[in-house]
Amino acid sequence: MANYKNIVLKIGSALLTDVSHDVDEFIKNVCKQIAKAKKNGVNFTIVTSGAISKGQEVLNVSERPNDLDFLQALAAIGQQSLMRMYEKHFNDLDCLTAQVLLTHDDMNSPNRFLNAKATISRILKLGGVPIINENDVVATEEIRLGDNDTLAAMVSNLIDADLLIILTNQDGLYNKNPDKNHDAKLIKKCNVKNLTEEDYEITEKSKFGTGGFKTKLNAVKMVTSQGTKSVIASGFKQNVIENILGNKNVGTIFFSE
Repeated sequence: MANYKNIVLKIGSALLTDVSHDVDEFIKNVCKQIAKAKKNGVNFTIVTSGAISKGQEVLNVSERPNDLDFLQALAAIGQQSLMRMYEKHFNDLDCLTAQVLLTHDDMNSPNRFLNAKATISRILKLGGVPIINENDVVATEEIRLGDNDTLAAMVSNLIDADLLIILTNQDGLYNKNPDKNHDAKLIKKCNVKNLTEEDYEITEKSKFGTGGFKTKLNAVKMVTSQGTKSVIASGFKQNVIENILGNKNVGTIFFSE
């Protein structure tokens, strides 16, 4: 892990909406860990969820709506609030940030793909931290079917990342659903070639976002097919990023052999 220098970090909606912890303090801690790693020559690109849920918070909307125009409005309202949180804490650490809004179409169009690659690469060379989210305001298909796990995998392949870290509200991949089975055991290492259809149904979709554990495993398969390792771990764990880079026994590491 200490040799990885180009990392994509995906932060899930559940971590940015859970009332059981201080979200601002969580983002502050993430920024501190990234700033520390950057001093050791590690580049980070963040793919963050949370714009729609932030919009819900601003407007005091308790339940995620189904209307696309309402979702898009919430995304537009919440995105700036979300970015302000990252920008504030990174600024305090003298780290430059840059907002990048993408859609799956951007990743599938050759010209737009190359433009996105060049822009993100330039931001990294300038010492900045690209903070990427889906452009939910215009990407209606992504709101219906998409998820930021897939976007994170696409970005990892786009910038030839060494490692994809997916932070969620679970400790990693279990042999059965830990929410329903107290005897569920965490799988520390997983060869993606050994994943079965049953593994994709271990955990259900979060009420906060569009994805679930299935989308995370799909993302893992996407990047391992390009030779990139992945880690799924709990963002609730103290200094989780630092511990992953320090080869501590955290989460589930995925590989392909």
